[in-house]
Amino acid sequence: MALMAQREFNFDKRKSFSEWYNSVIYAADLVDGRYNVQGFVVHRPWGTRIIRALYKLFEAELEADGHEPVVFPTVIPKENFEKESQHVEGFVPQVFWVTEAGGEKLSRPLALRPTSETAFYQMYSLWVRGTGDLPLKLYQSCSVFRFEHETLPFIRGREFLWIETHDAFATRGEAVEQVKRDNEIARKVLTGKLGIPLNIFERPQWDKFPGADATFAYDVLMPDGKVLQVGSTHLLGQNFAKAFGIKFTTPEGREEYCQQTCFGPGIWRMVAALASVHGDGKGLILPESAAPVHCVIIPIIKGDAGEQVAKHCENVKTGLEKAGLQVKIDASGKSPGFKYNEWELKGVPLRAEVGGREAEANSVTLVRRDDRSKQSVPLAKAAATAGEMLEAMLATLSENAVKELRAATKQARTLAEVEELLKHGGIVIAPFCSIGADGAECGAKLQEATQGGKVRGVPAFSRSEPHDGAKCVVCGKPAGEIVRVARQY
Repeated sequence: MALMAQREFNFDKRKSFSEWYNSVIYAADLVDGRYNVQGFVVHRPWGTRIIRALYKLFEAELEADGHEPVVFPTVIPKENFEKESQHVEGFVPQVFWVTEAGGEKLSRPLALRPTSETAFYQMYSLWVRGTGDLPLKLYQSCSVFRFEHETLPFIRGREFLWIETHDAFATRGEAVEQVKRDNEIARKVLTGKLGIPLNIFERPQWDKFPGADATFAYDVLMPDGKVLQVGSTHLLGQNFAKAFGIKFTTPEGREEYCQQTCFGPGIWRMVAALASVHGDGKGLILPESAAPVHCVIIPIIKGDAGEQVAKHCENVKTGLEKAGLQVKIDASGKSPGFKYNEWELKGVPLRAEVGGREAEANSVTLVRRDDRSKQSVPLAKAAATAGEMLEAMLATLSENAVKELRAATKQARTLAEVEELLKHGGIVIAPFCSIGADGAECGAKLQEATQGGKVRGVPAFSRSEPHDGAKCVVCGKPAGEIVRVARQY
């Protein structure tokens, strides 16, 4: 906690991202990594409140889209996994298995869910009978467990927090429209509410979700030039429906398999993106919708004005709370300067400075976290001004993040250009033969040549057609796609 008092971190997040990131997430009390099981962390109160805010944003959008909440068991029997061959092949290497209970070996191994398709769809086969049961749109907010070899809080861990939706429809067209709505929800929350620009890509066939027809994923550019996938939605087609027998009878009496989708907003990784995209040398910067506290009031007491200042702080708090803001008075014995640093580190978007001058004038001085701009306003205008400052701050954060993304997105025509550009990080746009299965060999060669650069895919539902005789940067054949390439976490 000694980092709380320092004025600036000694790391530039773009040049020394790992050091900056580890300093901030621990100093800001998001997590404690000293739990004595490797890869698992304890979420501290401040981090937990941010997580709750993110859950709330997504859950509201999902329920507005017709999803209902459920809670499924944490364990999944082995036979469920084995019903869909691609799925089991993709996930079994990461699964935690429960093989003993009560001192006895279990008759069948139980998996700690790495994802819940095989849990949900066993039940869907019992619930879906006719068109009146469709569409079926359920979600749960939960932990999932995967044995990751490298771990970093909020980026890679062995237990992470997310939401997963599981939807079943009568027609392929309905499923495709749901995928598009999932993408809209992700952009509405992440970009509209949190100021984080997204690249939404259709992943190559060799890098899709196991068991899906197509995967659409959300990449966020991090300060070191790598991308972090913070969520995805999958067009499952009838693969799981056929494996689990999820069928319905049409009004004409035909028996058909459902078309399915699943959507996974990665709440845990969104915390990493939120911290990294907006944070600075003083710590976190939280937009209003993710902040546990919207405004912290700092009393500045000199001489014998303590009682007067304290009373005015309460008046300021009451006025801001009436406008729907979460407000805290920091009446601790620490110095005002220490309090400024502490709450800036935690990312609180607004600070209200209240001293004798403000108490005498029945005013308040409001300070934005991002650019430290100040406004002294009458108390009667404080709530409206605070709202305007929060809106302006989100707009500025979003604008700055978009500028960073655009500046880090470059175009290449040859593999040598791709290699050179990726040395500096960012996203490279390049012609490529195909994101279908027949392009997998070129994808592997590109990744090897660039020491980790991966074909992330093509923009979802808006592919760019190659032109001017563009050739695949790897094999030299006529390009069928314009892809994005980046290194990933």
